[in-house]
Amino acid sequence: MELFEAINQRKTIRDFENEVISKEILEKIISAGLKAPTNDHMRDWQFVVVTDKDVAVRLA
Repeated sequence: MELFEAINQRKTIRDFENEVISKEILEKIISAGLKAPTNDHMRDWQFVVVTDKDVAVRLA
């Protein structure tokens, strides 16, 4: 996929499905995020994965 094609096909999602995402998929997403460029190669990443919808609502 070309860069501008990816930019033009980008979507903002505000309504999410009520679907469980497997631990394996979550790990792949986090792994991809860790490969993203950072300012001055500062990589002090910390992730908190919230899978309980009630907890996510309270955090929001």
